[in-house]
Amino acid sequence: MSKTITVVGDVNAVDTRVLLTGQGSVTSPSLVVPAGMTKIKKIIMSAAADGLAAGESVNFIRLGGNAVLGGEQTIVFGGEDSQTVQTGSDAAPSLGSFFVLEDADIDVRPSDTISIAGESAGVDVGDMTFGVTLVYGK
Repeated sequence: MSKTITVVGDVNAVDTRVLLTGQGSVTSPSLVVPAGMTKIKKIIMSAAADGLAAGESVNFIRLGGNAVLGGEQTIVFGGEDSQTVQTGSDAAPSLGSFFVLEDADIDVRPSDTISIAGESAGVDVGDMTFGVTLVYGK
């Protein structure tokens, strides 16, 4: 048996740690590891950018808090690259990256709180939105 949590958040500047605490219409989903779950078995990560700034960046998440045994885990999951649209062009900027880590094998403490943060490093590509799903198991 497994359980999941999905969180999202806006990362609008490089080199800025942003806690991902929203979930669409749910503004404050529970960040408590479900009872009986002792591992993060899989992580699904995605980012989308408007590409309105010319730059290139790498995206990563940080998993921490009291629930993550062995200390904070940092996982790179993609990058973005953008150039600004030229006058007269009909090409609209849009960027996205998606990654699934199948065998995450991260030990967690059930009934404790996890923090999930998104970050981008490099040169700003514009406003970004990150989404992360953690799949818990035993």
